[in-house]
Amino acid sequence: MKSYKPGKRQTLLMYRRTVDRLFFATLLLGLLLLIISLYPLLGGVGFLSQRIQAIISVSAAVVLTLSMFAFLARFRAYVQVNQNHLSLVTPLIRLKISYLRLRSAHPALIQQLFPTNESGWARRSYLRPFYGKTAIVIELKGYPLDPVLLRLFFTKEMFSPQNRGFVLLVPDWMRFSTELDTLHGKWLGGQNAKGKHPSNLS
Repeated sequence: MKSYKPGKRQTLLMYRRTVDRLFFATLLLGLLLLIISLYPLLGGVGFLSQRIQAIISVSAAVVLTLSMFAFLARFRAYVQVNQNHLSLVTPLIRLKISYLRLRSAHPALIQQLFPTNESGWARRSYLRPFYGKTAIVIELKGYPLDPVLLRLFFTKEMFSPQNRGFVLLVPDWMRFSTELDTLHGKWLGGQNAKGKHPSNLS
């Protein structure tokens, strides 16, 4: 089969928002714990036992390490259209979604997918920067992994609320949609030329 150039790597904006929140929360907590652990060394009167002080010091190191991971993770999560699959990548998982599983892909406004009057305060707060933006909904015949497992790696708002599939919010949804239509169409053309027909996955 003729090889085609992959599409542009598009940042997963919902994933970035999740790790941004994690970064700021862990950074503030880590700095607070660090100040408490260093307080006696800075001339302050120690008000905790040495054992508790040691636990706080270790906790500060762990939380600040998590904060650094979250900061780096925001640059490592993306979706990319490829010759015969869709790559959904984060620092913890690299998911390949075969075009055999692809049922359809269509644009939708975030507020249409997650109506504000049907969402709780936490979800509305999370999605507030995205209202008015367009996402690409990828409907699948079946997930490549158990959905329970996938939810450990992707925020719940990245899963389609109506069907099996993903809600992909990216910086340039029109380019992403065009690349997906193009490469998926070429893949289908290659399958038809070989006399193959996409199987029905469930």
